[in-house]
This record gives sequence, structure tokens and C-alpha cells, in this order.
Amino acid sequence: MIHDADQRPTRLSDDLQTILDRAAGNALSLRRVIEILHGRGFDVLVIVVVLPFCQPIPLPGVSTPFGLALMVFGLRIALRQRPWLPDWLLRREISYDTLTKMIHGAGVVAKRLEKLIHPRLRFMKHWWSFNAINGLAIASSAFILMLPLPIPFSNTIPAWSILLLALGMMEEDGVVITLGYLMAGAAWVYIGSL
Repeated sequence: MIHDADQRPTRLSDDLQTILDRAAGNALSLRRVIEILHGRGFDVLVIVVVLPFCQPIPLPGVSTPFGLALMVFGLRIALRQRPWLPDWLLRREISYDTLTKMIHGAGVVAKRLEKLIHPRLRFMKHWWSFNAINGLAIASSAFILMLPLPIPFSNTIPAWSILLLALGMMEEDGVVITLGYLMAGAAWVYIGSL
């Protein structure tokens, strides 16, 4: 993400910990998570939601509603519309126990990724044609993520695609966005081969 020269950028891992700190032992709605992340946009919300699925930690009953939310988000990006989620999804609460698992799992991945991402090939974020492709790639991977498939890696591969695309867009890193495209293709090839 672009920041003023005199402003120290916040790290994704710090943003994740802020969510847990504000929860203070209570369940949080998606709306509240967005409020806590005010100023960082929907990209961080996408990353928060998808990171837990990047690790082999099952979160039963969570992938379908979150996959649907991510699909809506991706389609709105592709259509050049402001990110939006339906009210019933915004009201959906995440228990503190699930939130803790999500944040801790996400934090491990985030700290590793923070060392690798920086602005490159920025046109892949700013040109409308690429932004539309970015949104469609997120939506297609989210569709696979929301399917209740009892198959190993059926959540992990599309989750990594969404994660790379969101991180690449947030940090304006076209190399990472390209990796997101490749993972999206790999997700469809994997599901199709089964």
C-alpha cells in the first residue's frame, strides 16, 4: 500500500493483531472487522478472511459463507464498483475462538509474506483491464473455495490465489498478482482433474 514518506506503513501482521485486541474475548461481526480496519480498505478484510484457508487447519462451516463474500467482492472489482457485501453477511458473527484461530494462523503466513512484497509492475493494479481480470480471478477462486468439497487442498489452492491477488493489489505488486493468476489456473486444473 502507498504511504506518505513520513508515515510508517502498518504491517499486515499488526493489522491482524489489532482485530484480535479489539475483540477482547467477544465474537465480532464482519461489519465490525471492517470498522476496525478503517483506512486499510476491503483488501485487508479479504486477506483476513482467506489466510486461514491457506494452511491445513480445517474450519468447518466457514468456507461457504466466506467464499460467497469473496466472490461478491471479486465481481464488484471486475465491474468497477465499490466493494460491497450484503447486510446479512455483514451481520454474520465470528466466534472469538474461531477468530483467534484465524488470526494466529494468518499471522504466521503474513509475517513471512511481508518480507517479499513491494511495488512492481504497478500497471497491473491501475489499468482498468487488469483490474477487471484481478476481480474475475478472485471471484473464480472464491467460487471453488465456497464449494463444500471433502477433498484435500480444494480450499488451500484457491485460497492462495485469492491471497496473492489481494496482497498484490494492496501493495501494487504485479509480480504477486501474476502468481495469483497462476494459482487460480492451478485451482481449476486441480478441481477439473478430480
